[in-house]
Amino acid sequence: MNLLKILKKFLFIQNIIASFFSVIPPYLEFTIGKYQAIKKAMFITAHDETYGSYLEFGIFTGSSFNFAMKINKKIEKIFGEANCDFFGFDSFEGFGKISEDDKHPRFRDNIFSVDEKKILKNIQKCSDGQKYKIIKGFFEETIKNKDPHQHGIEKARVVMIDCDLKESTSMALNFVRDVLQIGTIVMFDDYIFYKGDEQKGEFAAFKKFKEQNPNITFRPAFEYGYGSRAFIVSKI
Repeated sequence: MNLLKILKKFLFIQNIIASFFSVIPPYLEFTIGKYQAIKKAMFITAHDETYGSYLEFGIFTGSSFNFAMKINKKIEKIFGEANCDFFGFDSFEGFGKISEDDKHPRFRDNIFSVDEKKILKNIQKCSDGQKYKIIKGFFEETIKNKDPHQHGIEKARVVMIDCDLKESTSMALNFVRDVLQIGTIVMFDDYIFYKGDEQKGEFAAFKKFKEQNPNITFRPAFEYGYGSRAFIVSKI
């Protein structure tokens, strides 16, 4: 009896499997998907010798930032030392002022405000000797019209954009524009939200950035999580 016949005859099997998956929290699956995506991005860039910095915009609890440092050490055992440093940008106080165009029922200050001291202490613990720098503050103060070279960022290896909003995503993309290189992987964690509205969120910011910078070509790399997308710079 093949698997299809078994499933058709014993319906309780599919009920058990469905019940098991239904109890897994979506946010846990989202996080696991993000870990897998970061692992892919770090592997691909190491494999292709795309050297530079890991940049993350929107650290929140530091989960993905810490994972990036952890997986980098594992991948370096395969491909050798990459001299990768890590930069994280966050206010730890939420979004601050949200424009009318960026308003969303799930993207609110009270959700994304965290215990800064606790987060930074945990990042230090997880860094395990790797070079990292956290730039604290609202993006209007830290990255808008700023030069990444001021922080010692010469080239971007992986860019994780977890900004949620169109305005903050635009600031992040404009900030990294001059340090993008062929092979840089740019990840958008909230690419599909705002009900698919092409004028809102990370999608809209990326669309506008590509229109304003036609000299930079992006190729779809992979999908992950719940509607997240990754792209690789294929031409500059």
